[in-house]
Amino acid sequence: MKKDEKEWTYVQTEEAYKEGLAKGWTDEDMLKPGTYKARRSPWAEKLKNAKKVKVSIYLDGDVVTYFRERAEQPNAAPYQTQINNELRKIMEGGSADAPTLEKAMLNDKKFLKALKKKLETV
Repeated sequence: MKKDEKEWTYVQTEEAYKEGLAKGWTDEDMLKPGTYKARRSPWAEKLKNAKKVKVSIYLDGDVVTYFRERAEQPNAAPYQTQINNELRKIMEGGSADAPTLEKAMLNDKKFLKALKKKLETV
Protein backbone atom coordinates (compact mmCIF):
# COMPACT_ATOMS: atom_id res chain seq x y z
CA MET A 1 0.00 0.00 0.00
CA LYS A 2 1.28 3.46 -0.88
CA LYS A 3 1.14 6.14 1.81
CA ASP A 4 -1.46 8.16 -0.08
CA GLU A 5 -3.80 5.23 -0.79
CA LYS A 6 -6.95 5.13 1.29
CA GLU A 7 -8.12 1.71 0.17
CA TRP A 8 -6.22 -1.42 -0.79
CA THR A 9 -6.58 -5.15 -1.40
CA TYR A 10 -4.48 -7.81 0.30
CA VAL A 11 -4.31 -11.40 -0.95
CA GLN A 12 -3.31 -14.13 1.50
CA THR A 13 -2.20 -17.08 -0.60
CA GLU A 14 -2.51 -20.70 0.43
CA GLU A 15 1.27 -20.95 0.16
CA ALA A 16 1.89 -18.02 2.49
CA TYR A 17 -0.70 -19.42 4.91
CA LYS A 18 1.05 -22.81 5.00
CA GLU A 19 4.44 -21.12 5.46
CA GLY A 20 3.07 -19.32 8.49
CA LEU A 21 1.74 -22.55 9.97
CA ALA A 22 5.13 -24.18 9.35
CA LYS A 23 6.77 -21.36 11.33
CA GLY A 24 4.55 -22.19 14.29
CA TRP A 25 1.89 -19.53 13.87
CA THR A 26 -1.69 -20.45 14.68
CA ASP A 27 -4.93 -19.69 12.84
CA GLU A 28 -5.45 -16.81 15.25
CA ASP A 29 -2.06 -15.30 14.32
CA MET A 30 -2.74 -14.92 10.62
CA LEU A 31 -5.34 -14.37 7.94
CA LYS A 32 -6.92 -17.38 6.29
CA PRO A 33 -6.27 -17.71 2.54
CA GLY A 34 -8.39 -15.27 0.58
CA THR A 35 -8.70 -11.69 -0.61
CA TYR A 36 -9.18 -8.92 1.91
CA LYS A 37 -10.14 -5.31 1.28
CA ALA A 38 -9.16 -2.65 3.75
CA ARG A 39 -9.25 1.10 3.97
CA ARG A 40 -7.57 3.69 6.09
CA SER A 41 -9.88 4.94 8.81
CA PRO A 42 -10.79 8.64 8.96
CA TRP A 43 -9.28 9.03 12.45
CA ALA A 44 -5.93 7.73 11.16
CA GLU A 45 -5.94 10.51 8.56
CA LYS A 46 -6.72 13.09 11.24
CA LEU A 47 -3.85 11.86 13.39
CA LYS A 48 -1.47 11.89 10.41
CA ASN A 49 -2.46 15.47 9.59
CA ALA A 50 -2.20 16.50 13.24
CA LYS A 51 1.46 15.41 13.30
CA LYS A 52 0.71 13.21 16.33
CA VAL A 53 2.11 9.71 16.47
CA LYS A 54 0.81 6.95 18.69
CA VAL A 55 3.61 5.04 20.39
CA SER A 56 3.85 2.44 23.11
CA ILE A 57 6.67 3.04 25.54
CA TYR A 58 7.58 1.76 28.97
CA LEU A 59 8.04 4.42 31.65
CA ASP A 60 8.91 4.00 35.31
CA GLY A 61 5.80 3.77 37.45
CA ASP A 62 6.82 6.68 39.63
CA VAL A 63 7.24 8.90 36.56
CA VAL A 64 3.71 8.14 35.36
CA THR A 65 2.32 8.58 38.89
CA TYR A 66 4.05 11.96 39.15
CA PHE A 67 2.50 13.25 35.92
CA ARG A 68 -0.93 11.79 36.71
CA GLU A 69 -0.91 13.55 40.08
CA ARG A 70 0.13 16.81 38.41
CA ALA A 71 -2.76 16.36 35.99
CA GLU A 72 -5.20 16.19 38.91
CA GLN A 73 -4.37 19.78 39.92
CA PRO A 74 -6.96 22.44 38.99
CA ASN A 75 -6.64 23.65 35.39
CA ALA A 76 -3.83 21.19 34.67
CA ALA A 77 -3.27 19.64 31.26
CA PRO A 78 -3.73 15.86 30.83
CA TYR A 79 -0.68 13.89 31.93
CA GLN A 80 0.20 12.78 28.37
CA THR A 81 0.28 16.42 27.28
CA GLN A 82 2.52 17.31 30.22
CA ILE A 83 4.96 14.51 29.35
CA ASN A 84 4.97 15.68 25.72
CA ASN A 85 5.64 19.28 26.82
CA GLU A 86 8.56 18.23 29.02
CA LEU A 87 10.06 16.18 26.20
CA ARG A 88 9.65 19.13 23.82
CA LYS A 89 11.54 21.41 26.25
CA ILE A 90 14.43 18.95 26.30
CA MET A 91 14.30 18.52 22.53
CA GLU A 92 14.43 22.26 21.95
CA GLY A 93 17.43 22.54 24.25
CA GLY A 94 15.73 24.61 26.88
CA SER A 95 14.55 24.02 30.37
CA ALA A 96 11.43 25.10 32.14
CA ASP A 97 11.34 28.88 32.21
CA ALA A 98 11.42 30.37 35.70
CA PRO A 99 7.85 31.75 35.85
CA THR A 100 6.36 28.41 34.78
CA LEU A 101 8.58 26.49 37.18
CA GLU A 102 7.77 28.87 40.02
CA LYS A 103 4.03 28.53 39.37
CA ALA A 104 4.32 24.74 39.25
CA MET A 105 6.24 24.66 42.52
CA LEU A 106 3.79 26.95 44.28
CA ASN A 107 0.88 24.73 43.18
CA ASP A 108 2.60 21.45 44.10
CA LYS A 109 1.14 20.45 47.48
CA LYS A 110 3.73 17.73 48.06
CA PHE A 111 6.56 20.19 47.47
CA LEU A 112 5.00 22.81 49.75
CA LYS A 113 4.47 20.29 52.57
CA ALA A 114 8.07 19.08 52.27
CA LEU A 115 9.31 22.69 52.23
CA LYS A 116 7.24 23.53 55.32
CA LYS A 117 8.61 20.49 57.13
CA LYS A 118 12.19 21.44 56.18
CA LEU A 119 11.72 25.06 57.26
CA GLU A 120 10.39 23.95 60.65
CA THR A 121 13.74 22.26 61.34
CA VAL A 122 15.75 25.42 60.60
